[in-house]
Amino acid sequence: MAAETHNNRMESYPDQQLAALVRDGDPDAFLELTSRYMTLIRAKAAPFHGTMLEADDLCQEGLLGLLDAVRSFREDGGASFRTYAGTCITNRIIMAYRWAAGRKNLPLNNFVPLNEEGTSCGAFAGEEVNPEKMLVEEEDLHLLKQFISRGLSKMERQVLMLYLGGYSYKEIADSLRITSKAADNALQRVRRKLKEPF
Repeated sequence: MAAETHNNRMESYPDQQLAALVRDGDPDAFLELTSRYMTLIRAKAAPFHGTMLEADDLCQEGLLGLLDAVRSFREDGGASFRTYAGTCITNRIIMAYRWAAGRKNLPLNNFVPLNEEGTSCGAFAGEEVNPEKMLVEEEDLHLLKQFISRGLSKMERQVLMLYLGGYSYKEIADSLRITSKAADNALQRVRRKLKEPF
């Protein structure tokens, strides 16, 4: 019951506050934040449907972009969290597309920055890019992607993606042809697994 109250309270938190809670290790804050951004992730991924990447892969890349935004957002950076997250999500999806297309080694002068300052996601105007920090963040994002694809059962992944897409337990149950209780149990297992180090 306390967890339910905690989750309901999070619905009223602004995105920046949820991002801070995620940085402090609160997995429920990440679920709430991603449920808000799943529609945006799908919209950013839509132009790449029908390419060599599957829709689930594009959504996973978008989630990783959101996680990157959570980790690197600064309130004094001059952009709202939503604007910054949108840029990070887009950049992540584009990078995945370029990699999948076999063009991951394009020279940097062919890269078109998506934000006004001409900096990549995670780097602010006047801030030097730290290669070591970028490598650590890339490894963390890789671990999250592995966790989603390998650490969760097929049903848990399906329930998570539908939940993040804004579906109710009943809609999830109807879509997957399971009971609402089974959908709830799967989501509780996902939450427990997210609390474990991966």
